[in-house]
Amino acid sequence: MTISQKTAWVQLVIFGALVIGWAVLFTVNGTIFYWQDETMKMTFYWLLAAAFAALVVMNVVMSILKSRLKAVTDERDKAILRKASLFATGTSYTVVVALLLALAITYMNGGSDNIPVYFPLFIAIIGGVTLLLTQAIAALIMYGRKVNHA
Repeated sequence: MTISQKTAWVQLVIFGALVIGWAVLFTVNGTIFYWQDETMKMTFYWLLAAAFAALVVMNVVMSILKSRLKAVTDERDKAILRKASLFATGTSYTVVVALLLALAITYMNGGSDNIPVYFPLFIAIIGGVTLLLTQAIAALIMYGRKVNHA
């Protein structure tokens, strides 16, 4: 297993745990409107901060391991990471645009001109989490493919 695969697995575990934590938080409180309850809002942000702190620690550890182990990345690794990043970026933008359109349509049909400031922030956070999860999943799928050199 290459260092890139290990990084993707760790990203998948970190942000999978974040999504599960959010699902539990929303289920316990019975709503996704996390900003309406101060305790829920702080728990939501602490879970997010813990996930991004774990991501930073993971990147530091992986860079130290790469330099110590003299890990070599070949053209296949670079191509896989580039394709996974492109796919994840497209998926993330699609999710963000779809959520923004749904938000606009919902508020326009409701006759309201005011959108709570938390909605765009929530959508941006969901876009970032979607980006990282999709990138990790796409990289692992692409590493698992068999290459036919015939």
